[in-house]
Amino acid sequence: MPEEVKEKQLFAATFVRHPRSTNPIWGIYSGTKLVDTMEVPTEYHEIVNLCRFFYEHDGIAYTTVNKHVEIGINGYGVNPGTCTENEYKVYKSLNNDVETFLREAAIEFLISGLVIPEITWDRVKGSTIDSKLRRYYQLPTDIWFRDPQSIELQKTPLPNLVSTYVKISDEDKDFIMSGGVYPDGTEDKEVYRLLVEKYPEYVAAVKGGKLLFKLEDPQLIRRYARSGKVWPTPYMLPALELFLHKRNLRKMDYAIASRVISAIQLFRLGNDEFPLTEDDDDVIDDLKAEMNWRGLSGNLERVFQLFSNHTLQIDWIMPDTGALLDEGKYNSINQDILIALGLPRIVVAGETSRSGSSNAEIAMLPPISTIEAMRDCLMQFPRKLYQEIKERNNFKNVPEPYYPPVRLQSVKDLIDMGKEYYASGVISRTGWAEVGGFDFETEMVRMKVEQDKMKEMGLPEFAPQPYSPQPNQGTDKPETEEPSEAK
Repeated sequence: MPEEVKEKQLFAATFVRHPRSTNPIWGIYSGTKLVDTMEVPTEYHEIVNLCRFFYEHDGIAYTTVNKHVEIGINGYGVNPGTCTENEYKVYKSLNNDVETFLREAAIEFLISGLVIPEITWDRVKGSTIDSKLRRYYQLPTDIWFRDPQSIELQKTPLPNLVSTYVKISDEDKDFIMSGGVYPDGTEDKEVYRLLVEKYPEYVAAVKGGKLLFKLEDPQLIRRYARSGKVWPTPYMLPALELFLHKRNLRKMDYAIASRVISAIQLFRLGNDEFPLTEDDDDVIDDLKAEMNWRGLSGNLERVFQLFSNHTLQIDWIMPDTGALLDEGKYNSINQDILIALGLPRIVVAGETSRSGSSNAEIAMLPPISTIEAMRDCLMQFPRKLYQEIKERNNFKNVPEPYYPPVRLQSVKDLIDMGKEYYASGVISRTGWAEVGGFDFETEMVRMKVEQDKMKEMGLPEFAPQPYSPQPNQGTDKPETEEPSEAK
């Protein structure tokens, strides 16, 4: 009997690779599904994490926050008021440190909405400030603020009081319990000594096994704390959902670009006339092994050689790049982001979408209220700082801190405005100089040096103009002649 022929089935092979997330924030399988469901977190620390991420990775967020700080913190000074000369010198010596702190704190204020200043005090010799100061003063040697991610705020029965705690990190606990040794084995006894000397209560709390350390009388600078809530409102919160949507668009572009770069090779073995059967699975395995070997690092070939039978067909699958090349998909989302952040495009990018369609001075009117609110909130710190300096050094008076006015006008308009104000007696020379971005005290010192140098070299104080009369010339009588008596 002829041997029975068994029915054969066509061989089919498929390879499925599940996507993996390289960043747990954006991953589908990370358990959050944050991007796919377009859900903005409600917990404060998660919101701050997202705000920091977009500040570091999105150009609009980064530029908008920095523009607010650059426009708002454009200088700093103190008015002496009723302070004595020595008191004013001491207060004024801190101007640079306070301005640096305010600039850094303004960024944190906009990103997280929470600034908790901390000050390290020490005895400072007065002669380091001015040669006429002979005594020692208790002054700040370091001004910094705490990380909001390490802070825990809790309500109290009194609505106007909030308890502030610091979450003790594992790194701090290991460092203190080991007596000044970091987890990698590095020893730093000096930092441990300063920690024990400056913050003994914190060290005692860590050694006592506490997880939270309560701050006594902290200064909380919060941005728009809503009624019934203890946490502030970050500046970028209204735009977070828009940032997430924009991030999804970028992910789509990255995915298309990566497909274009690597493309996809489709290998076909067999056709209608010569189909592959289940007995030919070794052909697929051999082809797969050969292609994998050529894809290994160091085995790339400029001339790609492949040996197979005549039924092998290799096709390249290219994705549709229309969405990648379409720049218009970002225009609407960027416009919505700028509206949510409240800063016009002309201020962020220096241009508008349509030429001649906006004026920078008019465009700055809406965001100026946000900038002024930020300046007022941060001004709480220097006012409290000067009060503490007064108490520690037995001073009788405190100065009044101030910011220079925000300059929104063009230089020509500033000059015209300053002339009118100064002529009317509305502002002083110092105020006029601040409007133009100058420090009048510095300019007076420069003018004095210039005058002395010009006298020494015999140069006229003012440059001569064409056809102007020379000194002691151009008049009928010399300047030294006494005026005649009236008849």
